[in-house]
Amino acid sequence: MSRFKSNLYTVERRTWKNHELCLIQNDDFTLFSGHHKTKIVEEDLPEWYVFGRYYKLWGFLSTKGITDLRYIPNLWINHFLKDDCLLISYGGKIKEHPDNTDFEKYSGVDERVWGNEILHVLKGARIFSEYDISPIIEQIREKQRILIENYPDEFGPHKWSFDLDKWMAEEYHSGRPTYYSKAITEKREAELQELYDKRGQTNG
Repeated sequence: MSRFKSNLYTVERRTWKNHELCLIQNDDFTLFSGHHKTKIVEEDLPEWYVFGRYYKLWGFLSTKGITDLRYIPNLWINHFLKDDCLLISYGGKIKEHPDNTDFEKYSGVDERVWGNEILHVLKGARIFSEYDISPIIEQIREKQRILIENYPDEFGPHKWSFDLDKWMAEEYHSGRPTYYSKAITEKREAELQELYDKRGQTNG
């Protein structure tokens, strides 16, 4: 049985401290699953966990075991993916309930992803879940066309150029090692210490 039971592991979590909502991290580099501290560190995660910003927290989302996706573009605002949402189901199907609104409009949803992370998750789903993302890619392509047509000053060829096909053809990358990893942190601290030591020798 896999030790990776969560779809999402985060570097940080929210907590109340001195009557303020703060973000905390674990000193030993272990990750959170929801509000719970795990024994898992970034280096333990399989490659199908892709780094990104999820629910306003830095973390790693699984792109393996995805059984259904639903892309919901925001066509009424001049942002490419920022206000778009990708619904994810692991093990089931997403169902739409037209009479309901907002979160209750869809059932069978396990995770939601917004912004540029949508593209990274799609690429991972294609590889690790063997999910056919071509219909969603066409939706994104249509979103591009609408932006170029409706907002030429911001998305015209002289202002904005994003080749969706080229980006999707590039090799998948999980985004690791990240700024928060133990290896990068220790390297950063060693470099800072070396800099301080050199300054101390110069001043001495």
